[in-house]
Amino acid sequence: MKQLFAIAACCALLTACGGTHGLRDTTPKMSSRTNKDIPTYLECVRAKWAETAEASASHKDQSGMVSANDKAGAHELVEVTADGTGAQVMMYETQDIKKDYNSAYRDAAVSCL
Repeated sequence: MKQLFAIAACCALLTACGGTHGLRDTTPKMSSRTNKDIPTYLECVRAKWAETAEASASHKDQSGMVSANDKAGAHELVEVTADGTGAQVMMYETQDIKKDYNSAYRDAAVSCL
């Protein structure tokens, strides 16, 4: 039973990592700059995205990211890299093409700038 749980956990992690990696292969939906420090910006975006999706954030030294997935098929990713007095922000996303585009994720990322 423990082995089954371990295998399931590994598969879930690989799926999550693969989904995020695939987003980076798309054209960024937003490229901007913030004067906020990385943890402050990431937490702002994570909190807003968490209202409608499963969202998680992480950061190391000079960079960080927030990712989210919702039940409507949206996959969102914001990557932030330190840049002088602030940070460079890149947002990637994919959404279900059968549904209307939901700009709420991009609007939230912009509002946190």
